[in-house]
Amino acid sequence: MAERPRLNAIAPGMSAGATALMFLSLVALFLLPAWLNGFPWVMDDSIAYSGQGVNWMRAKTAAVLVAPLYGLIGYWALPVFNAVVNAAAWLLLIRSFDLRAYWLVLPLAVLALQPLYTSAVLVDAWFFAAVVFLIVSIRSKSPFLALSAGILFSGHASGLILAGVLTVLVALFFGIRKARVMPVLAIATAIVVSSFLNAKYYPDTPSLSRTFLAARLFSVKPELLRLECDRSSEKVLCEAGELIETIQHRPENAGRRDFFWDLMRAFPDRFELAAFERDHASPIIRSAITTMPLETATLMLQDFFSFYGTGTRLDFAARLNEPMPQPFYTSWQAKGVWETDSHLAMLTGLRMLLYGCLAVALITGWQRLDRDTRLWLAILLLVSLANDGLFAVVSGPPDRYHHRILPLLAGAAALLLLSNRRDHTDMSSTGR
Repeated sequence: MAERPRLNAIAPGMSAGATALMFLSLVALFLLPAWLNGFPWVMDDSIAYSGQGVNWMRAKTAAVLVAPLYGLIGYWALPVFNAVVNAAAWLLLIRSFDLRAYWLVLPLAVLALQPLYTSAVLVDAWFFAAVVFLIVSIRSKSPFLALSAGILFSGHASGLILAGVLTVLVALFFGIRKARVMPVLAIATAIVVSSFLNAKYYPDTPSLSRTFLAARLFSVKPELLRLECDRSSEKVLCEAGELIETIQHRPENAGRRDFFWDLMRAFPDRFELAAFERDHASPIIRSAITTMPLETATLMLQDFFSFYGTGTRLDFAARLNEPMPQPFYTSWQAKGVWETDSHLAMLTGLRMLLYGCLAVALITGWQRLDRDTRLWLAILLLVSLANDGLFAVVSGPPDRYHHRILPLLAGAAALLLLSNRRDHTDMSSTGR
């Protein structure tokens, strides 16, 4: 039988100079929105990720990781880290799958809105890098990349879930042997990092996992609070239900599933999150499932499909509740430039182009991929769907939860459009 040609023998490859140029181009692209804005993109959660100090409500990895850099460049610390890590992830994807015409990943990243979130003081940009690092660690047997993926997955409470989904998919598609080393190392790293930081900073912080799910339900169905009020005799819950009925129809609250923040502000001495998590969250969830199962399922399905709709909403509001450094108040964000209909329509158009590009790539490129690349492509798409399904259930429709995985769809399109043709696999069956 004729010897099967090696894939890298026909791949164009990247010289050291080309690699450096591509890396710098990606970093510049990923910081461009922040530069145009005059300040990194921020929301109220950003104060917990900035590096100025850990916050009891959020995962603490980012705050600790970029703290030294924060001392030098302030709120720019996390966007710079995001840009470097995501640029490295794209280079690893290009090299691992021997992608041709690799410069095309630049427009694909733009279609995926990736520069928007790498420029933000948020950890949403970590998910693309974490997934790519883990995939490449499995392909190249690199413990360093698996450890790096684990650290990135620890940056958000949902990271461990998505790492678990990816591990299960690898076991199903490639066998348990391939899933039991690098993926397990990444998951163990995420658990150790999260546990250590949670024990070191605010160790008495209550878990709010059930509160988030309960809130996304009673934010749409305030009657759930009244049912719980009747069951528990906690009168503040009846008042909370009435308040939500009053404010949920205001235009600025359209689509919100997080009214527990409003309840905290309205009843600061009577609505306590730790007590709600302990005593009321689970009964509310059970009531939603048992008394209105069809409505609950319909709501979650609507929120899932809303991620792919024609509207786009950003969490980067002009007015924030948390104090920001002075340069923020002169930025385009603070002036409301990014909240205009024209800018939101532009973002929607980019996202729709990405969906269209991926659809065309699947139709035209699937047949020419080798089996291994097809399986990794399927994993990227299924992890993306798992992310959207998870947040449709627990959080509802904030668009950034879907936007965080758009770069994975761009990566999938890159595999379809830029991978070398499968001539090298066909020869194994024809060269006898």
